[in-house]
Amino acid sequence: MPKAYFGKISALAFTGLLSLTACSAGIPETGESAAPVPSAEEYMPLLVQTQDDDDKLPEGFEDTESYDAETRHLLATSDFGRHYVAVGSEGQLCMIAVPKPVEEDGDYEIAGTTCPTMDYVVQNGIPLKVDGGENSFKTVTYLMPAGISDVTVENSISELRAEHPELEAEDIQVVAENDSVLLVMEESTASALGTITINRPDGDPLVLASLT
Repeated sequence: MPKAYFGKISALAFTGLLSLTACSAGIPETGESAAPVPSAEEYMPLLVQTQDDDDKLPEGFEDTESYDAETRHLLATSDFGRHYVAVGSEGQLCMIAVPKPVEEDGDYEIAGTTCPTMDYVVQNGIPLKVDGGENSFKTVTYLMPAGISDVTVENSISELRAEHPELEAEDIQVVAENDSVLLVMEESTASALGTITINRPDGDPLVLASLT
């Protein structure tokens, strides 16, 4: 199961550790798959591309030993932060999230990293919660498994919005970049929504891991 690592600006070292275990509410079990499990690079070709300036972490942040820094790439940006991927030290697919400061001219304060195994990623995607700093968003990010489109996610979120009219349109963001789909929101929004289910047109629904 995925583990999340957190670190502060100027030293993105492991200052905290959150283990997501099978007994945690809402986290699906990983079953056996008949198909061969792809490598992180096969699953996400972005990882083998040449890095450019966009792939740098915000000023003051350093890479951790949980992933290969030379494979780190910016996957997407959202209204809530910057979202990177990299190849883990043991071949996993890692996601790194750096929540945005609430104020436009504020500094990035903290980042979170999680590196699930590829069999978990293929079936469940990647869930990551980052509490942020005193002046940054507390974010929940889901990288969808391959094959789930942004339209599919938007349709499911539209149903949830109808059940929660108190939420504003900007409270939940679906981002499609680099052939990937991210669902991003603040922790308070994720808590208000409760169980989030993505209803695929074909196949079983995907119940996202609860991170609140």
